[in-house]
Amino acid sequence: MASLLLAILVGAALGALLGGFPIVGNLIAGLVAGYIAGGTPGRGALAGLIAGLLGGLILGILILALVPFLTPLIGPWSFLLTVAAAIPILFALKGAILMAVGGAIGALIRRYTEEHGEEIVEAIKNQDYQPSLEG
Repeated sequence: MASLLLAILVGAALGALLGGFPIVGNLIAGLVAGYIAGGTPGRGALAGLIAGLLGGLILGILILALVPFLTPLIGPWSFLLTVAAAIPILFALKGAILMAVGGAIGALIRRYTEEHGEEIVEAIKNQDYQPSLEG
């Protein structure tokens, strides 16, 4: 459970940092979250999904927190601020889906490296690694 929570927090932080790279940033953040979460691909996808949603939710809450300060500046158009809070949450859904895909891939990579890690290290040392797709 602790690794899942850590994966969610790291994934949300990476998602915020890599948000400027729309698709690639979300996939990388999800991949790292899924690798940290480990276990099954479903667990990695869950970590990526929750991390992606968490980032959008935090940004939406920040916009709602600014509403009282921005209302006098906008006047009769202040109702648009509440609509503006939904925009990051909607964009977070797209990021969360991409992070879930990255999380599933990250969990699969972790499982593969745990099963074949020693072989990979030895082969890299010998410079003759030929990956096999057989399980």
